[in-house]
Amino acid sequence: GRRLRNPSLMTDRDLAPLFLSRGEAFIAGAHWAAAQAHSDEHVLSNVCWGLELVLKAFLLAHGVTDDHNRRVHGHDLLKAAAAGQQLGLALDRKAKRFLTDVAPYARRHAIDEALARRPDLMQRYRPLQRADEIVQEVKRACADGLAPATDATSSGHRG
Repeated sequence: GRRLRNPSLMTDRDLAPLFLSRGEAFIAGAHWAAAQAHSDEHVLSNVCWGLELVLKAFLLAHGVTDDHNRRVHGHDLLKAAAAGQQLGLALDRKAKRFLTDVAPYARRHAIDEALARRPDLMQRYRPLQRADEIVQEVKRACADGLAPATDATSSGHRG
């Protein structure tokens, strides 16, 4: 694999591949949990945790700082998605609807409440499919932007 450069020389942009891989791991965990017939709460929680990291990976790859992500976006999927869209992330209507409905609950770690209020949430939005589509769009939109920067290519932009 690719070796990261000296950690003392890393920029927030260099965190993007790590955030993406961790987000993908949560989403893979959601797929596994669904295949093992775990609760919808378990599956959807993993989807939301994964999407938070994937959306933040996109933002990091586009020069937004980790500190800004923490302070401004926090655990809010809608804020992170909106910021991503301003930077060119294309989310389809289905993804936007899903994020709009689930984000207020994910932000508060209240996925059980989301499912109680919307018993059809899993069937209506197909969160695993939505998550996979969002991951693919982040990868497409970032292309080479998710590879760790080298000393020569690292940018000084600190959104």
